[in-house]
Amino acid sequence: MNNKLLIMLILVFFIATSIASAEVIKIGVPTLITGVGAPMGVDIVDGIKLAVEKINAEGGVLGKKLEIVYADIKGCSAEDCTIAADLMERTGVTALFPGVFFGPAGVHAFGKMKQPLFHASASKELVDAVVENWPEYRNIFQICASEKPYGPSAFEVMTKKLPYTLPNKKVAILGGDITYDLLIKASFKEICLKNEWEVILDDTYPYGNTEFGAQLAKIRSEKPSIIFGCITSNDSSVAFMNQFLTNPTNSLIYIQWSPASPEFIKLLGNRANGILWQTLIAYLPTPENKKWVEEFRTKYGRDPGAAHPAIMDDELHIWKLAVEYAGSPTNYEKIYEYIENLNQHPYGGRCGTYGMDPKIHEGLTGDEWLPMHFTQIQNQENHVIFLGTKAVEGETFSIPPWIK
Repeated sequence: MNNKLLIMLILVFFIATSIASAEVIKIGVPTLITGVGAPMGVDIVDGIKLAVEKINAEGGVLGKKLEIVYADIKGCSAEDCTIAADLMERTGVTALFPGVFFGPAGVHAFGKMKQPLFHASASKELVDAVVENWPEYRNIFQICASEKPYGPSAFEVMTKKLPYTLPNKKVAILGGDITYDLLIKASFKEICLKNEWEVILDDTYPYGNTEFGAQLAKIRSEKPSIIFGCITSNDSSVAFMNQFLTNPTNSLIYIQWSPASPEFIKLLGNRANGILWQTLIAYLPTPENKKWVEEFRTKYGRDPGAAHPAIMDDELHIWKLAVEYAGSPTNYEKIYEYIENLNQHPYGGRCGTYGMDPKIHEGLTGDEWLPMHFTQIQNQENHVIFLGTKAVEGETFSIPPWIK
């Protein structure tokens, strides 16, 4: 082969590659594929895949198909997030959908990019990182509120709304040593003390801990009406329930977040029945969402977790509308503008209505926006019994089977 022919073949290859690239829009999903967050990562990946397939089937974005580029951020260390950010930049993605971050390392790694990034970490620590690095981190959007409302909302429902008489005003509080857990614990403890409840245990353990002998000894001695477990690790929450049920007390058990994982009920089986939990964001019990759940079940052979598959669907559609407003997936200033002014054109999605605080890039919560889902596991299924502080029609509270 002579040099002229070789050059021509190379040119044809690059032209063909450029044309193929121009026909797709790449989006990045740097997320929790391995490590402690992998159960959430499964829902994040499956949720965005289904959402992309549906959008592509409907004609794509600006007439172009979407293509997903994945990266594993593992435990969200600074190194892993930086490596993932470099990969996203090299592959030419135009938007980022990580799902969640554990701590601000992801914000610092991806905030140096221009591509808009959507996450639902519900973390004031991450919102603060954006504010402190404004306007460099203008591309980062937390589409839900931060964690502080969890404590007051849980207290309101458990002590005033449930059709159940609590035997005393004692509460045990425990959770991991990450900022998310600590802030929710603090907000719950604060309202307990304000309402003259006795906090018989306020324990912080290393995140991922699976041995709760010391905490359960105190619980069994004091027999509190409520055990408030800000236990966001699946391993920890499953271990706690298994150990508690060997000698249970007549206590309501609240576990923060980990029941949102599809693995939680699968791991505990019948022992999950009766557990109470909350999330700031999850799909609403609407006819449209019931149909979507069936589509998810058909594709993946399982039900979606309560939160992330729907969140990924909503985030992708908000970004799609922003791109259509901007006229290009790389007109980042216009895309930022659209999302920052989301209150002026709220998006009604699977999880509710989305608005945005333009000054701190934090989503709004409340009955008119994204209502708090207060959920109980019954017959190995999640039943939303309150949206905000309003009872859900057709749903009832069931006294946990361990309470005698």
